[in-house]
Amino acid sequence: MSETAAVSRVLVVDDSPVTRLLLCRVLEARGYQVESAESGEAALQRLAGRAPDLLFLDVALPGLSGLDVLRAVRAQGLDTAVILITASGSEAVAVEALRGGADDYLRKPFSNEEFAAVLERTVRRLELSRRNAALQRELDEKRRQLEQELARAAEVQAGLLPRAAPTLPGWELAVRFYPAREVSGDFYDWQEVGRGSLALTVGDVMGKGMAAALLMATVRAALRAVAPHHPPAEAVQLVATALEPDLARADSFVTLFQARLEVPAQRLTYVDAGHGLAFVRRASGAVEALGPRALPLGVLTEETYRENAVTLAPGDALVVYSDGLLDARPDLAQGEAPLARVLAGARGAEALAARLEQAAERLGPPLDDLTILVLYHRA
Repeated sequence: MSETAAVSRVLVVDDSPVTRLLLCRVLEARGYQVESAESGEAALQRLAGRAPDLLFLDVALPGLSGLDVLRAVRAQGLDTAVILITASGSEAVAVEALRGGADDYLRKPFSNEEFAAVLERTVRRLELSRRNAALQRELDEKRRQLEQELARAAEVQAGLLPRAAPTLPGWELAVRFYPAREVSGDFYDWQEVGRGSLALTVGDVMGKGMAAALLMATVRAALRAVAPHHPPAEAVQLVATALEPDLARADSFVTLFQARLEVPAQRLTYVDAGHGLAFVRRASGAVEALGPRALPLGVLTEETYRENAVTLAPGDALVVYSDGLLDARPDLAQGEAPLARVLAGARGAEALAARLEQAAERLGPPLDDLTILVLYHRA
């Protein structure tokens, strides 16, 4: 038996010297440390010190009754099991005592068998309760540590994401990012990769939580290493090849939209690796889906990624989002018309991102990670 669960100290409270002596002798013979008190007032004085593990308590005490003592024990939240001793025929009192927090009761006169059964039952229940309490404290501590680790992981992940948008004359960037949990499998990034060139990324790792967040950090780091030196298709191909073993071991995949903006040419080259949630909103208000799509990273080793290109005239915007938006608004997956209606009249990167954010908020907190990135060409 563990130290936490051990039951060793007993207090016997009875105004009958004979009953007190009998109970003390029997309990001592069983190996318990026993003290006694002849009144409720004396019992409370003993309880004010180190509370016993087990309390045998006569109901019919002079002055402060056994029920009064029981109420005091429970009011103080003492980790003490209480066995009420009642006179024969006082079942109503016993029921009241059990409702008031007594663990069991004995009726006078009681037999050795009845005493042994009640004692064993009560001690076993108290030991189990203490073990459960110790386990709960251990679980609470582990939960507290896990919450601290998750909070720290969320801080680290937030630190990996870009904060201030780069200054590109004539262009605006806006982003919305809402993890469904403490950490996210979604990510976005932007990176200046030369004079007048900007790399843009939106990715979504399959799954949620810490595992997805670890893969997210790995994919981001790999893309940052290759994007400055390679166009989008080559960058994605290199990352897919490098991470294929890791994604296979993790039994996961990553959807990815990787693009490069050439500011002087107003030209955006991009690769859609299974993401499928990118479109151009024209200055006229028309919405054009971007395609075609290749497979996500980690699905097929032999997949070849190819670039596509689109020109962004003044007033046009690139909008890329994650499937968390569709979880909140499934109607937005029904072609370009619903998106056009949501964005009608909005101008500027912040206004467009806010429209999509508000559309997601109508149905409450996101069920999945939600990312929205908008690149807007000012007129």
